[in-house]
Amino acid sequence: MKKLLQSLFVLLFIALNAMAQERTITGTVTAKEDGLPIPGVTVRIKNSTEGSTTNSNGKYSLKTTASGSIQLDFSSIGFGTVTKLLPVGATTLNAVLESESGALDEVVVTGYGSGRRISSVVGSVTVVGAKTVENKPVANAFDALQGKVAGLQVFSSSGEPSTTASLRLHGVGSLGASNAPLFLLDGIQVDESTILNMNPNDIETVSVLKDASSTSIYGARAANGVLYVTTKRGKVGADATITVQGQYTVANPASDEFYRNFLNTAQLSQLQIEQGLRTPAATASLLAEFPNDTKWYDYYYKKDVPTYQTDLTISGGGGKTAYYISGSFFKGEGNRFRSGFDRYTMRSNLTTTLNQYIKIGMNLSAGTSNTQTNGLAGNDTNGPLALLAQPWFSPYDANGNEYYGTVIPGWGRYSPRYIADKTPFTRNRLSFNPSGFVEITPVKNVTIKSQAGIDGFIDRETSARLASDVRFPGAGTLSEYYSRRINKTLTNTIEYRFSLEKHNFSVLGGQEYVDGVTQEFGANTSRLPNDNLFILQNGDASNRGVSSSKSEYAFKSLFGRLEYNFDNKYFIDGSIREDKSSRFGANKQTATFWSVGGMWRAKKESFLEDVKWLTDLTVRASTGTSGNSAIGNYESLATAAGSPNYNGLPGVAQSAAGNPDLGWERQQKTSAGFKASFLDRIRLDVEFYYRETSQQLINVPQAYTTGYSLVRTNVGALQNKGVDITLDFDVYRNDKHGAFVTPYINANMNRNKITELFQGKNYYVNPGTGVLWAIGEPVSYVYPMWAGVNPANGLPQWYIPNSGDGSVQTRTDPTAVTSTFSAANLQQNTGIQRYAWLNGGFGVAAGYEGIYINADFTYSKGKYMINNDRYFFENPTTFSGFNQSVTVLDYWKTPGQTATFPNLTQQFTQFDSRLIEDASFIRLKNLQVGYNLPRSILEKTKAVKGVKVFFLARNLLTFTEYTGPDPEVDSNISLGAYPNTRQVGFGLQLTF
Repeated sequence: MKKLLQSLFVLLFIALNAMAQERTITGTVTAKEDGLPIPGVTVRIKNSTEGSTTNSNGKYSLKTTASGSIQLDFSSIGFGTVTKLLPVGATTLNAVLESESGALDEVVVTGYGSGRRISSVVGSVTVVGAKTVENKPVANAFDALQGKVAGLQVFSSSGEPSTTASLRLHGVGSLGASNAPLFLLDGIQVDESTILNMNPNDIETVSVLKDASSTSIYGARAANGVLYVTTKRGKVGADATITVQGQYTVANPASDEFYRNFLNTAQLSQLQIEQGLRTPAATASLLAEFPNDTKWYDYYYKKDVPTYQTDLTISGGGGKTAYYISGSFFKGEGNRFRSGFDRYTMRSNLTTTLNQYIKIGMNLSAGTSNTQTNGLAGNDTNGPLALLAQPWFSPYDANGNEYYGTVIPGWGRYSPRYIADKTPFTRNRLSFNPSGFVEITPVKNVTIKSQAGIDGFIDRETSARLASDVRFPGAGTLSEYYSRRINKTLTNTIEYRFSLEKHNFSVLGGQEYVDGVTQEFGANTSRLPNDNLFILQNGDASNRGVSSSKSEYAFKSLFGRLEYNFDNKYFIDGSIREDKSSRFGANKQTATFWSVGGMWRAKKESFLEDVKWLTDLTVRASTGTSGNSAIGNYESLATAAGSPNYNGLPGVAQSAAGNPDLGWERQQKTSAGFKASFLDRIRLDVEFYYRETSQQLINVPQAYTTGYSLVRTNVGALQNKGVDITLDFDVYRNDKHGAFVTPYINANMNRNKITELFQGKNYYVNPGTGVLWAIGEPVSYVYPMWAGVNPANGLPQWYIPNSGDGSVQTRTDPTAVTSTFSAANLQQNTGIQRYAWLNGGFGVAAGYEGIYINADFTYSKGKYMINNDRYFFENPTTFSGFNQSVTVLDYWKTPGQTATFPNLTQQFTQFDSRLIEDASFIRLKNLQVGYNLPRSILEKTKAVKGVKVFFLARNLLTFTEYTGPDPEVDSNISLGAYPNTRQVGFGLQLTF
C-alpha cells in the first residue's frame, strides 16, 4: 500500500509539473498589403512537429510545453515564410505575411507538373498577384499588367470598353505571324478574348514566362512567351469567407487636347476669307444666319459615362475539400455613341482529396457578355472625322432641341448620333471554360495527372440599318451572324521526384492533344418595312443571302523535362518537346524543340553566407528553341471556294495556291541574368537576352501572272536583343504598425534587326503601311522626307533620295530638294524605328495602420506612329471649307517668312515624314487609395471580418508630345482612334 501511494504521488507530481510548464500561445496573422487577416496559415514551432493553423479571422492558438524563447514559423501558399521569436514568458505573437509578387519564395506554376518554389525555378518567371489585377475599372485583366513586368509590353489601343490589350514580350519575334504570347488559364490554352470575358477578381496570379527554360516545354506555341493565369481557390480547413464588393467609376477621354485644338468660328471664317472661299460680306451674312460656335467634340463624345462592377465570392474548405465560388456583374459605357460592354460571370473551383492516393478538381466557369460598338469609325465623316464640321453649324436649335432625324440646317447632314442609332451593331457572347483534373499518387513521390479543358464560346452578331432611318425609308437591312468555337486541351503527365542525400531529381514526361473547331453561319436580308418586325424572314424574299464556314486545327505533342539540383544550390534543367500540327505541309508538320538552363544560388556558398549586406544572390542562364504556328488553319493547302463563275451558276474556283513545304517558324533564345537582394530591403533583377527568329511565316509577294498576290512561305530572319531590369526597395518598413513605403521601377531595352529577307531582296516596303524591312536595319518607317517650306516662295520641299539604293539609306542633303511631290519617287528610310526601344513602369506602394496607396506609372520611349488624322485636319486646301486644326494658321504669307505650312496655292500636308510623330509617353496608369477598418472595431460585430473603402483612378495623367488622340495606340498608323479613358471612382469591400 505504501509503494502504491508513493507511485501515485510521483505521477501526480509529474502531471502537475507538466501542467505548470505547458503554455498556450495565441496571435493573429495578417497580410502586409491590406492588413486583413489570413486564414489557413500554418504556424509551427521551429524544428518541431508542434503546430496549428489560423482560423477564418486569422487567429491561432498553439499549446506547447517548450520553455524559454521559441521561434515560430508562419507559412501559407502564396505568401512568404516568416520566422518570429517569442520572448521568454510571452504568450502572444502576431505576424505579418507578404503576399504575391512581394514574397521571395512563393509557389508558382511554370509548366506541367506540380508547382515549385520560385527560388528553385531555373527559368525567368515574373509573378503578378491578385492585388495587382483586381479592383480595376476595366473589363480586361491584362490592362493591369502594363508597366508591372519588365520585358512585357502592354498597350490598350482603344477606349472601347470591350477592347483587348496588345501584348508583346521582348520585342517583335515575327514579321509575318502573330506576336501574341500563349495564354493559359489553369493549364488550358485559351484565347485572350476569354480573359476579357472572365472576372479579373477571380485571378490569383499571372505568371509571365520569359526565357527558353520556362517556355520551351510548350514548344510550338511559345515563341512569344507564355502568360499562365491561375484562378483563386479555397483552403482546406478554413471557415467560409464571404466577400461582397462594389465599385463605381466615371470615364472621359484620357486627354481632350487634340479635340480642343480646332478652329473656332472666328478663326475658320477668317481663314476661308483669306483662301478666297467667301467674301467678308458673305461671311457676315453666313454668321448672322448661323450665330454659333459649336464644339463638335462635346457633342460627339459623352461625358462622365459610368462603369459599375459588383462581385460576390465564397471560399473556404471543410474536411478534404476546398471551394471557391464567385459571381460578378460588370457594365461599362463608352464615351462614343452606342459604345458599351456588360458581362455576367460565374465560377466554381473545387478540389478534393478522395484518399491518400487520389486528388481531383474541377473548375466551372461561364459567362455572358453584350458588346455594342459604333460602326462609324476610321475616316468616316460621321464618325471620328465628324470634327471636320464647321463650328457655325449646330446640332441644336435656338431652344436647345436636338436636330434628331432631321437635316442640320446649313450643314445638310444628319447628326452622327442619329446615324449611329439607326445603324446598330451588337454582339452577344456565351462563353464557357470548364476544366478538370485527376491526380494519382500510386507510390511515394510519383504523381500521375490527367487534365482536360475546353475554351468555348457562342457568338451572335447583329448589324442593321433600321427601317425607320429617314435617309432610307422602309429600306431596313439586317444581318445575323452566328459562330461557335470549341478548343479542347487534353494533357497527361507523370512526374517522379526523388533525392539521394543532397542530390535532388525531378523527371517529368507527358502527352498533350489540342484541337479547335470554329463553325460559322450567317444570313442577311433587306427592305425590312418596320422596326417592330425586324427579323430575317420579313425582308425581301428575292434579296437574301446566306453563308457558312468551318475551320479546324489540331496539335499532337510529346514532351519531357529533367531537373536536378545539388543541395538546393546548383540547379540544371532540360526539356524536349515534339509537336505535330495540322497547319503545315504533310512533310513539315513535325518539329522538335528543346531547352537547357542552369542556376546558381550563390548566397548559399560559405564565402557569402556571412556577408550580412547581401541577403540573396542567384545567377541563371538558359538557351533553347520554340516555335510559332499562329497563322490560318489551311495555308499550306491549295484550297478551293465556291464561285458563280459560269453563266451565273454555282461553280468552284481555286482560292489559294497553298505551300506543301510550309513548316514551323523557329526561334532560339539565350538568356543570362541574376537576382540579388541587399540589406533585406533592396531587390534587383537583371536579365540579358538574345532572340533569333528564322524560317519566318511571311506572306511573300508573287508575280500577278501566277494568279496569286501572296503565298505564305518560310523565309527571312530577325534578331532581338535586350535587357530587363527590375528594382524595388523598402524605403520604410514597420510591421508593428503595418507601415511600408516600397517604390519600384522596371525597364526593358530592346533592339531589333532584320538579317534576312526573301527572293534575294535587300529591302522590302510593306505596301500601304509606311513600314520598311531592310537587311541589317531595324524595322523602320519609309516615307518621303520633309525638308520644310521654302522661305523665299512658300513652296513645300522634300529631300531627294539617293539613286540606286532604293529606300534603305537616309539622305537629307539640303542641296538636293524638290517641290514636286511623288510618294513613289521620294520615299526613303526615314531612320525612325517602328518599335519603341524602351518600355517599362515605375510607382510606389505604401501603407500605414490600414491606410494604403498604390500608384503605377507606365512609360514608352522611342515609340513612333503615323498620325493620319493630320492629313485630314491640316489640309485646308485639300478639304476646302471644312474645319481644321489651329496649326494651319501658321502658313506662308510673305517672302522670308519661316512657316509650318506652304502658301495657300499648295497642298498643306502630304503623306510624308511630318505625319510620323514621337508617341513616347508617361501615363499614370493606376492609382488606388484605400482604408481597411481596424480589427478592433470589426471584432465587435462578430460577423464582419473586413471592411475596405477605396478610391481608384485609371489614366489619370498623361505626358506626351504626340498631337493625336492617344499615344498608346499599338499600331504603325493611327486614324480616328478611340482614345483611352480617364476613370475615377470609388469602391467598397465587405468580408464576412
